[in-house]
Amino acid sequence: MHKLFNIFSPNQPMKSLVLALFLILSFVLGCGGLTGRKTEENKNGKKEEKKRPTGEHKKTEDEPKKPEGKSEIQDKGDFKAVYSDVQDQSFKDFNQRMKDQKVIEGIANDLNKSLALPMDVTLTFKDCGFINAFYMPSEKSITICYELMVDSYNSFLKMGYKEDEANERMFGATTFFFLHELGHCLIDVYQLPAVGREEDSVDQLSTYILIEEMGGDNGESAAINGALIFKAWAENADPERLYADEHSFGMVRYFNVICWLYGANQQKYQQLVANGVLPEERAVRCPDEYQKLSTSWKKLTQPYRKD
Repeated sequence: MHKLFNIFSPNQPMKSLVLALFLILSFVLGCGGLTGRKTEENKNGKKEEKKRPTGEHKKTEDEPKKPEGKSEIQDKGDFKAVYSDVQDQSFKDFNQRMKDQKVIEGIANDLNKSLALPMDVTLTFKDCGFINAFYMPSEKSITICYELMVDSYNSFLKMGYKEDEANERMFGATTFFFLHELGHCLIDVYQLPAVGREEDSVDQLSTYILIEEMGGDNGESAAINGALIFKAWAENADPERLYADEHSFGMVRYFNVICWLYGANQQKYQQLVANGVLPEERAVRCPDEYQKLSTSWKKLTQPYRKD
């Protein structure tokens, strides 16, 4: 296990999960590999998404041990790290560093400290051949595609950020996306209610963890960077598919996250309203919105937590 994990308090496992993902990805892998690589698009210029991954997965021999806990359900499973051989050789070195530094094992270990599972769930970062991150209920697997990370990096470059900052912001956005997919996983394996769009519900969970359980500038920055990617997607959306997609419009997702940030800390983010980033008519509702989502996700996840 990478030494960075030793600094985290065992009393705040969800916080340690997010910090582990953000810090290890950004500081261990942030130097080269993915940065600057252009993403492939199909012949119509549309980003590919929601395709089933292909290729054989390889389980690592060094799986994290399951710690004791005090959840209200019996712990019968683990989050497990899985690696795949890359198909796109430009990701080869990056993928090898993931293995050498045992990045996914570290994330799995923190999750296993945090949550009791009724079955095993696999975690993987890989090249998919398309831009996406997804949870597969049939396989009980969470996948983050390297292509999504590259696309996010390039999006931040287009926003005018320099390479180092674009790289840092990309890792923050990746943290948001990982927690989003974790939300899909938890709804599935715990059979949690998701009233309304499930995609909106897991955006809430990701934002809640980053704001309240991680706390501080790193968590909130990751939420902001996730929101900025939603805005970038909205600017490049395919009009023919926009209304049929299971996700809310990109700009709706952007304003939701901004609203929840403001709702959680109105004093800190008052400039969002003063500068017109967040409309006043939405801003007045944001504290209540955030309070409801925070209370709901605490209540839904409490029976399964080991802390």
